[in-house]
Amino acid sequence: MKRHLSLIAIVGVILSTWAGGALAGSKIGGGIHYLHNLGDIKDAGLEQDSFSLLGSYQFAGPLLKFEGDVEYIFNFAGTDKSMWQPQAWVLVGGLIYAGGGIGIGYIDGDWQNDPFYALRGGVDLALASFDLDLYASYRFQSDDDLKNLTGEDWDSITFAALLRFGL
Repeated sequence: MKRHLSLIAIVGVILSTWAGGALAGSKIGGGIHYLHNLGDIKDAGLEQDSFSLLGSYQFAGPLLKFEGDVEYIFNFAGTDKSMWQPQAWVLVGGLIYAGGGIGIGYIDGDWQNDPFYALRGGVDLALASFDLDLYASYRFQSDDDLKNLTGEDWDSITFAALLRFGL
């Protein structure tokens, strides 16, 4: 657990140092996110669908885009508990893009034991004074507690829409 958080912190420091002097490629924004768990978790009294709000910061470098998101899920899997999920992404492309990321949840006063890893693809439309980012992702997450309860992994497919403004 500490190893994953340390890795996220190190990557964040490296990216912020590298990107520190170049705000020209920086964008900030927010949006909505829909998560659908692919496992059969209804028998355990959990819901497969969750909705959330996303806050996003993105830096576009010469070849790659680096993105940090914070997600707030109101009612995670029907547990009546809210969850925060910080995430880090590395993306390649322009109008059509793809990439990978990592994130971890904070729920009920504790960090989850295992992070999720994700693949993402989307379309980033440059409009008048903002960008509209529409994407889908596949999250790979194995959680021992959930697996013992339901026999299922926590893999999910997600869809999001974000509006971003240049800084």
